[in-house]
Amino acid sequence: MNMYQQTRHKPPSSVQISFIVVGNIIFWMVMLAAVGLGATHLNSCPLQPNIPIYLMVLGAASLITLSVTYFRDKWDGCALSSICAVFLHLFTFCWLIAGSVWIYPIFPPNSTPGRPHCHRTTYQFAFAITTMMWISVLVSLFIFVLLISCKPEFARSRLIPSRYAFYGATSEGLAADITYKLKVRHDKV
Repeated sequence: MNMYQQTRHKPPSSVQISFIVVGNIIFWMVMLAAVGLGATHLNSCPLQPNIPIYLMVLGAASLITLSVTYFRDKWDGCALSSICAVFLHLFTFCWLIAGSVWIYPIFPPNSTPGRPHCHRTTYQFAFAITTMMWISVLVSLFIFVLLISCKPEFARSRLIPSRYAFYGATSEGLAADITYKLKVRHDKV
């Protein structure tokens, strides 16, 4: 069995599972807090009234996206779940752009209630969430580009075998047997 087949079916370790579970719980709590904070302070940001709405929609869309992603594995063969997941990811990304347009231009916000202001906690939470989401988008993009650019280097060793290798071999043992037979045949000639 080659190395690709061995790593392909390897179950995740308990550390990986724990990291995924804790990360998902934190994400759920933050998005629920975004919905709650946006709903609580819906009219507390006259400087930019879209910020509480942004928090509510971002939280709800992220929770729905995560739920669809969880259940997509259960709905094998259902293209509708994949289409919904892609649509929700695109919507969340576009909503992130809209929220950035609303949040970043008024930095630092006025917190005094006499003039046009924005509730301090609501604005800081929206600013932090938006900044963290942009950082995660950039890190994901960097990792994607890194994997795409490194893939040919790792694939080259599997795609260009030695001159005695058999292309239909499914394991190292079979390739070694065929290579040996080819060498014996070559030595007789």
